[in-house]
Amino acid sequence: MKEEAEFKLKSILGEFFRDSFYKEAIINLRKSLAERNDYQRWEKVIRLIINRELEAGKPLSFVHNTANLPLDENSDEEAYKWLTLMLINSMGAEDSPVIEY
Repeated sequence: MKEEAEFKLKSILGEFFRDSFYKEAIINLRKSLAERNDYQRWEKVIRLIINRELEAGKPLSFVHNTANLPLDENSDEEAYKWLTLMLINSMGAEDSPVIEY
């Protein structure tokens, strides 16, 4: 189950954030979640992030390498902050404001 959630998170980061600005990525992620009705698997990703179940080094690697986003502190702690904000933003309606990191 954890591996499935990790794969889903990594896929989302690569698909939506790698080559897009943050706000655009969030809007596209919101649309995708609504269209695909993929909330069951998304719930597993939410739990993975909220419960901080990723192995040491993976949060930073996912954000830095997969999403191609540099972080100021380059730490798992900062990566979890970024991932948590991504979760918050992804749950908004399509036209809801996006909170920038």
